[in-house]
Amino acid sequence: MLKSEARKLFLSKRKALSMSDCLKLDDLLLIQFQRFNLSNVNLLGSFYPMDAHNEPNVLLLVKYLKAVNPILEFAYPKIQQDDCSMDFFAETETLSENKWGIKEPIPLNKILPSRLDAILVPLLGFDLTGHRVGFGKGYYDRFFENYPKSHLRVGISYFEPIPKLVDTQQFDVPLTHCITPWHIYEF
Repeated sequence: MLKSEARKLFLSKRKALSMSDCLKLDDLLLIQFQRFNLSNVNLLGSFYPMDAHNEPNVLLLVKYLKAVNPILEFAYPKIQQDDCSMDFFAETETLSENKWGIKEPIPLNKILPSRLDAILVPLLGFDLTGHRVGFGKGYYDRFFENYPKSHLRVGISYFEPIPKLVDTQQFDVPLTHCITPWHIYEF
């Protein structure tokens, strides 16, 4: 399947979800997430979910992690609109909203990619080889160019994978894992 077709498919599936569906799927994601080993992670990159797009509530997963590991640190992305890049910054209580309605941290303490032990990655869908379908802007792929290949890249998805994306490029960086409400995939 082409990325553009997969993007339409997954966006359509997301739009069909009710608030009640999302709450149930978030609970199932949390159950799977509790089985995922992050014991060697000291600094975790996460993201703020886009409510308007029925994105999985990753903040529920973060809340769980904070309860079981109070010393775990978090960082969140901020998009640099001038060069279409993305940087991670230490978690702050004050947030801003970018032009797409995505919440971002106030950029006070920039985190080098090599310092992040793992990143929770937003996506619309993914395939069985770990290639993700995002919104098509390439921010995460560009960020992953400088992110250590040995570090975790964990997708969070409401949906199971499609078999294969046929138009991946060499700059598309696959996930190491993806967590769905029913499975944990390792690539």
